[in-house]
Order: sequence, then structure tokens, then C-alpha cells
Amino acid sequence: MAPSQLQIKVNALKRLIKEEGLYQREVTEQEQHVNQMKANNADEYELKKQVEVLEESKRMVPQVSKKIEDLKKSLQEYLESYTGDEDLTEAKELLN
Repeated sequence: MAPSQLQIKVNALKRLIKEEGLYQREVTEQEQHVNQMKANNADEYELKKQVEVLEESKRMVPQVSKKIEDLKKSLQEYLESYTGDEDLTEAKELLN
């Protein structure tokens, strides 16, 4: 049986929330790595590349956050017009 529209939206939102957490953790770890490289006077080229990786990770967090907000809005609108008999508990928890 194919997943319902509700299941698709809920699973997509859960995935994005998890992805946002991973990016935030990556930013923290990368910041520590860059600081350690600076403290150890690492090769300038390697340090530059690691800073680029850090900046890219930092750019991803707001992008994923925007996607989460858009999907939450879409899910909220879907729930307002939902007439099925599926359990809505998980969907409502994700919106809070």
C-alpha cells in the first residue's frame, strides 16, 4: 500500500528536522576543527579549505530551516482540510 499524503508530509518533515540537527552538529564540530588547526598553525591551504567547508555548512542551516517552516505550513494547511481517519498525533507534535 502506498503511503498517504499525510505520511509523506510527516516523514519529510521528520527527515528535514533530523537533517537540520546534523548540519548544526557539523557546524559545531567543524568550528572546533578549524580552531584546533589555527592553534596548531596548520597548513594555510588546508585551513582555508576547512573554513570553506565550515561556511558551506553554516549556509545550509538556514536553508534547511526555511524548508522546515515551509513544510510545517503545508502540513498545517493539509491538516485543516483533512477528513481522513489516520492518527494525527505525530503530525500535530511535529507542528509544535
